[in-house]
Amino acid sequence: MTTLRGIIPPVATPLDEQERVHEASLRKLLRHLQQAGVHGLFLLGSTGEFAHLTDAEKQRVLDIAAEEVAGKIPLLVGATEAGTKRCVFWLKEAERVGATAVVIAPPFYYPLSDDEVERHFRSLAEETALPLLLYHIPSATKVRMSLPLIERLADLPNIVGLKDSSGDLAFVFAVLDQMRDRPFVVFQGHDNALAPALLYGAHGGINSLANLVPEWFVHLYAAVQQGAMEEAMAWQRRINALSVEMQSLPFLPALKAGLWARGWVEKGWASKPFRPLTEGEQRRWRETLHRLDVPIKEGCKEWESP
Repeated sequence: MTTLRGIIPPVATPLDEQERVHEASLRKLLRHLQQAGVHGLFLLGSTGEFAHLTDAEKQRVLDIAAEEVAGKIPLLVGATEAGTKRCVFWLKEAERVGATAVVIAPPFYYPLSDDEVERHFRSLAEETALPLLLYHIPSATKVRMSLPLIERLADLPNIVGLKDSSGDLAFVFAVLDQMRDRPFVVFQGHDNALAPALLYGAHGGINSLANLVPEWFVHLYAAVQQGAMEEAMAWQRRINALSVEMQSLPFLPALKAGLWARGWVEKGWASKPFRPLTEGEQRRWRETLHRLDVPIKEGCKEWESP
């Protein structure tokens, strides 16, 4: 899977007031991301609010994305669920829409042993010929995948890589060291650690803020590929500055408000129980975007927010 490289945003899912997918906004966002030069798109990840959407709305996301992407760049589909059978359903949906690969985190809710996590992924690998990426996000799943577990799973022919969102850079380095001579791709999912991971040999980034400033991430990736280390770190500092400001806000409502401010979505609602930004937060976030030179649409004075 050497074609899976570069910046692959985990696409936010624009919603209307009833938490239905806002089709015009999703199409608009997908087009803007592609125009910014991203190297792929990841639908139904954490940033896409997969855990809150109904099955019908998730299917709409996939149908719209498949139509908009139309094979121009890789299309990754999230299939994370609490049980193996539910994951199989989304594997088949990924096949239906012609996905390039599927991204799957360990099952959540019930405590599971390493053996049970391994059994889950082995079962899924038998259900599809699509390439599978392991999604390591212990903050959400409460499952910390060990390096030996990842090595065993990488022996399966269609488990081809890892998205690591643990924030543990030393762990990412260890995975890269162990897999350096194998056809296994590693994506950094933590926005603030992208440049160091790329410099150490990671194959790309699957980063939430790449929805809002995809050009920053694309420039960072290009700088690393060109050996322009100072430039890469300069882009990383800009990303970090934006990330730090978002840490004081509810993340997904702020991200969606930012996408609305850029003019990239017509609706900026987040699913419940995420709370909307307060008026003070809206004002501070708008000032932050302006201060950090994030282009926002002309006349942006009010937020489209519940």
